Amino acid sequence: MGNLTTTQVAALSSAQIGALSTGGFDALSTTEVEALSTTQITGLTATQIGKLSTTALSDLSTTQVGQLTATQVKGLTTTQLNTIGATFLDAIDATSLSTSQVAGLDATAIGNLTTTQVAALSSAQIGALSTGGFDALSTTEVEALSTTQLTGLTATQIGKLSTTALSDLSTTQVGQLTATQVKGLTTTQLNTIGATFLDAIDATTLSTSQVAGLDATAIGNLTTTQVAALSSAQIGALSTGGFDALSTAEVQALSTTQLTGLTATQIGKLSTTALSDLSTTQVGQLTATQIHGLTSTQLNAFDAAELDAIDVSYFATSQIAGLDATAIDNLTTTQIGALSAAQIGAIASSAINSLTTTELNALTSTQAAALTSSQIGALTTTNFTSLTTDSLSALTTTAIAGLTTDDISALTTTQGSAFTTPQIQAMSVDQVVALVTLLS
Repeated sequence: MGNLTTTQVAALSSAQIGALSTGGFDALSTTEVEALSTTQITGLTATQIGKLSTTALSDLSTTQVGQLTATQVKGLTTTQLNTIGATFLDAIDATSLSTSQVAGLDATAIGNLTTTQVAALSSAQIGALSTGGFDALSTTEVEALSTTQLTGLTATQIGKLSTTALSDLSTTQVGQLTATQVKGLTTTQLNTIGATFLDAIDATTLSTSQVAGLDATAIGNLTTTQVAALSSAQIGALSTGGFDALSTAEVQALSTTQLTGLTATQIGKLSTTALSDLSTTQVGQLTATQIHGLTSTQLNAFDAAELDAIDVSYFATSQIAGLDATAIDNLTTTQIGALSAAQIGAIASSAINSLTTTELNALTSTQAAALTSSQIGALTTTNFTSLTTDSLSALTTTAIAGLTTDDISALTTTQGSAFTTPQIQAMSVDQVVALVTLLS
């Protein structure tokens, strides 16, 4: 081929050009290659194109490159595309590249594409970009991607994008990510991308595992509207730190449905600050299982209004036993009246005097029968004497041991007469003497 003159080469038909071997084409001089007409260039097959050396390809003018057909462009190998340089790549109709060719483009090659070429890529081509390839797009190019182009990105690709690439997306583009794409985001990405990105996401599309992985900063970056839209399962997936990061306004705006998502374990780990953010209505909507999750520390931190909102029948006896004097005092007379015998018997001796004389007087015989000797012994004389005759006769023989002689002496004769024979038989000598003295 090297013996042919430039005139002879220029006279070859497209079929003859297409018949050249790879070595034959490479033997053409730069001048001869650049002089090939559009018609002659069309004679090259995709296979021949793929076998051309980068030297031969670089001999083509940008005009000739631009005249390559889609079939010929698809013949280019990734090695050729990654080594040929910006001038060649910029002249190609990038829409002619196959997805496998796009997938093989390295960061340098992607960086060599013009903004116009990137804007013309299909969603399938965008989706074919490697992580490094996508990261190589400029901020301008990323921000110019259309909704259609973005739909080409798979959840896996989304999850591999650098925070820099993600931060290049506009809030409009972020808002257009599909549920599947959003689920591709890793917790690392979500926790580092910042408020602007997070605020643009449809938070309802986050999986429970993603929500569970959100740190306090990320939770704090969510808007009140986003928090209000979370499902009960998502609310239930929040870590303790995540729930604590919700603002007072966000906590108080949680619906009954959302609150049902919190497990007893989560309830038990909430800070007293987070619990104090709950309105009395929300506290009243907690289920028995959720109430059982509250610790005595949490219950003792509740104010009167919050405690009054709780259905006391939900309290376990161990929770009642942990209530301090202030908490017992904060319970209403109605709540005290609703306590079961077991719950009454579980009240700590140190807190028993927080029951008012009215509440003690209102105890049923069943409730009174649950009072322990320690509780009886801890009651002040004034409080003890507020018990009705029915309550006094209901005291167990074990509880009788807690009576002091002062307690007995302070009773009315009517009250003293309420003691039963088994109770009197269980009394100590001093107690009996005090009772006989009272009744004499």
